[in-house]
Amino acid sequence: FANFMRLLAPPPRGAITPEVQAGEQVFQRIGCAGCHVPTWTTGSSPIAALNGVTFHPYSDFLLHDMGALGDGIEQGRARGTEMRTMPLWGLRMRQTFPHDGRTRSLADAIGAHAGQGQAAAEQFHQLSGPDMQLLFEFLQSL
Repeated sequence: FANFMRLLAPPPRGAITPEVQAGEQVFQRIGCAGCHVPTWTTGSSPIAALNGVTFHPYSDFLLHDMGALGDGIEQGRARGTEMRTMPLWGLRMRQTFPHDGRTRSLADAIGAHAGQGQAAAEQFHQLSGPDMQLLFEFLQSL
């Protein structure tokens, strides 16, 4: 099972149109990429398929204090307001958001970010209609 999970390919990405590229710039500008890091490269591995591979999970895989967005689950040293950054790859295939499915709307999920994600949520709420649409085009390509 561990090998299956380790070698499982990421979800396929949708079309990368000029609108999607512009939406990614909005994503970067409002601060989402601070935690939802677009690109990583693996270290050395004896498994050729994992050796020095660049991939795009849109996550830093770290714990962040998410305030009211936290799920209240404490595990190890993680407090109930802390959560690991959810990878955004495959987002276009999901129908509920965030990790716990509390909303069916990307706008509501983004707007619920608190704690360390609060500044990005505030920037999101200040977007113009066209910029917000570009952001959603980008997110729906993941």
